Amino acid sequence: MEADNASTFNAKPPPLNSDQLNYLIWRYLQESGYAEAAVKLQRDWKVDAESLPFAKAIKGHALVNLVQKGLRYHHLSLTIDENGRPSKQLNPSMFFFGPESNEPPPELREESIPAPSPAPSSSTAPKLGRENVLNGLPETLAHPASKRSRKPATGSDRNGGVARKSSGAAHQAGLDVDMTNGHPASVTDARSPSATEGGVDENGPLANGDRMDVDEESLTADQPNHEINVEAVPPLMHTLSNGASIGIQVAPAKVANLAPSTTFLHIQDNIPTSEARSLTRVSWRPTDNNIVTAIGDNFCGTWNIASDSKQQPQFQELLESSTSTLVSAVAWEPSGEMLAIATYSNQSGQIHLFDGQELALMESLPASQRAITSLRWQSQGLRLLGIAPYDSESSSSPHHSGSSILLWDLSRSPNFTGPLSVSVPEVLVDMDCALFDGNGIVCATGQRAVYHCQAFSDLVLQQKWLSDATEGDQWTFVRCAWHEPSNATLVAASADTGSLWMPVQNVFKKGAHEAAITGLELRPRQPGTSLSVKQEFATSSMDGTVKVWVLDSESNAIVSVRKLLIGNASPVMTLSYSPDGFCLTGASYDTIHIWNAEHSYHHMATWKGEEESWNGARLRDDDMMSIGGASSIVGDGLQASADHSLSWDADSKKLAFGLGAQVAVIDFQR
Repeated sequence: MEADNASTFNAKPPPLNSDQLNYLIWRYLQESGYAEAAVKLQRDWKVDAESLPFAKAIKGHALVNLVQKGLRYHHLSLTIDENGRPSKQLNPSMFFFGPESNEPPPELREESIPAPSPAPSSSTAPKLGRENVLNGLPETLAHPASKRSRKPATGSDRNGGVARKSSGAAHQAGLDVDMTNGHPASVTDARSPSATEGGVDENGPLANGDRMDVDEESLTADQPNHEINVEAVPPLMHTLSNGASIGIQVAPAKVANLAPSTTFLHIQDNIPTSEARSLTRVSWRPTDNNIVTAIGDNFCGTWNIASDSKQQPQFQELLESSTSTLVSAVAWEPSGEMLAIATYSNQSGQIHLFDGQELALMESLPASQRAITSLRWQSQGLRLLGIAPYDSESSSSPHHSGSSILLWDLSRSPNFTGPLSVSVPEVLVDMDCALFDGNGIVCATGQRAVYHCQAFSDLVLQQKWLSDATEGDQWTFVRCAWHEPSNATLVAASADTGSLWMPVQNVFKKGAHEAAITGLELRPRQPGTSLSVKQEFATSSMDGTVKVWVLDSESNAIVSVRKLLIGNASPVMTLSYSPDGFCLTGASYDTIHIWNAEHSYHHMATWKGEEESWNGARLRDDDMMSIGGASSIVGDGLQASADHSLSWDADSKKLAFGLGAQVAVIDFQR
C-alpha cells in the first residue's frame, strides 16, 4: 500500500499540449463574455471541444486560477534561495507585468477598428488539416452530442413572485440557440429594425464582471503554513452550439443606453424605525403611465410623475403606516378604476378598495383570517382572486398547514356577501389567472402540488396535480394562459431544483437550469395571433442565463429556443415581458437588459444604475458578504436580501424597476 501511494504521488504529469491550452482559452472566453471570440477560436481550431477526454475534469475559471497560481510561484521563486529560505523582499520592479500603473488603459478608437473579412463560403474555403469539418464536427453529422447533464444547485426563492439547427428546422424539438446578451454567434443580421445601427454594446456586463481576481489573497498567501481557501465554482455556462454554422457575428446592432432616460423615485420614511424601508412590489396604473404604485411590508403608496415641476415626485401614502400591519399584496383592476390592497393585522386579513382616479378609500372587504400573499384581477368582470397560506405557527386551524384560494365577485355588488373559497392542504406560494370567451381559470402552486380551478361566477376546483416526491421538486412559480377553447397553457417552475413542469401535458424538464430559477413569465399574445404560433415562456436563473422555451407537440417535450448569457456575476433576478409581447426584460441588482422577442431576442437596450444614484451595487455587496448571499452569487442558492420588482406600463413604453427603497422609472421609446 505504501508503495502504491508513493508511486501515485511521484507520477509525472504529461506535458501541456495545444488542445489543452486551446480548451482553457476557449472556456475562459465563454466565462468572460467573449462569445464571438470563442466562436472564432473554435472555428479555427476545428475540434469538438466538449468531446475532448479531459473536458470533464476542468473546473470553472480554470485558466485564471492556473495563471494566478503560476504568477505566485514565479514571484515566490524570486524571493527565496536554492534552499527555500527567504532571501529578498519582493518589490514592484520584479512583478511579472512590471509595476502597476494608475493610468487607465488606452482605449481603442472605434473608427480605427479594421473591418473584418467575411467568412469564406464552403465552396471557396481552403482545406485544412482536418477536412470536411465545421466547428470540429463532420458536415454530415446532423446533431452534435447532447450536453452532459449537471445536477442543479439548490436554493430558496424569496420573490415568490440542442443544438443549433438550420433555420428551416427551427420549429423542431431541440433548438437551443446560445446568445450573449441576445447576440447569436452568426453573421446573419436578424437584428431588430428598431435598434440603432453601429458598434458593440459598451455597457453590457461581462460574464464574470470586469475583474480577473478569482483568488483574492495577497502574495503572502504563498508563505508556509498558509491555508488555501477553495471557493465554490459555478457551473459552466455554454455560449456556443457545435454544428454547422454560417458565419461569425462581428458587429452586432448598437445597443441603446437607457441610463440618461431615467427618473429616480424614493420612499420617504415617515415613521422612524431601526431598519430602512424596502419595497416588495411596484406596478403601474393600467390606463395611466404617470402613476406608479409601490408596497412594502408596512406601507403602500403612489407617485405621480406627470408633474412638470423639477422637484422630486412625492410618495403619497394610501394607508397609515404601522409596524403592526402587514401590507401583503396589491393589484390594479385592468381598467384602472380600482386598486386592491391586502393587509393583515390582529389575526385578520382585509382587502381595501381604492378609487383609481382619486385614490380615495371606497370600502374594506373581509378577506380571511390569514394574510393574502398574492392578488390577481380577471381581465373582465370585476373579479378578484387571491391565495392565503397558513401554517401551524400562524393559525389556530387543526391542520398543520394549508391554504385558501379566494374569489371576490364584485360584479354582484351591492349583494356581495364575502369571498368564495377553496381550501387545499399545501402551502401555496404563487398564483396566476386567465380568461377566455367569458370563462375564467386560476392556477396556484406550492410544495409538490399544482391546482387548476374554474374561477369566474363561481370557484370550483377542477384539477390537482402532484409531482413525484422522490424528485425533490418544490414548485415556487406558476403561470397560465388560455388561447384555445379546450387547451390552456400552464407552466410551473421549481426554484430549488431548476426544473420545469407542464402538468396538463405531464411534461417535465429536469435541470432546465444549472442553478436556482429566479423568474418565470409567459410571453403575452396579441388578439388575432394564429393558434399555430407556439406559446413562448422565459425563465431566468442564478446560473447566469435567461432561456426561452416552447412545448414541442410532436415530441411532447419542453425545448429551449433561445439561451441568453448574462453571467453569474450579475444574474437576472426577475423577468417581465412587455404587455404587447414585443420585449423581454431582465433585471439584476444594478443592470437591466431588454431583448427583442419579436426578432430572435436580439439585445435592444441596457440600463446601468450608477452608484451615486442607485443602491443596487451596495445591496449586491451586502448579499455577497452574507453567508447566504455569498453562496447565491455563485449559483448555489437564492437568498437575496431585497425583492426585485419589474413592471411595464400598459403602452410598453415605460419600465419601473424597484429595489430596496428606490424605483427607477425608465423611458423606452422604440
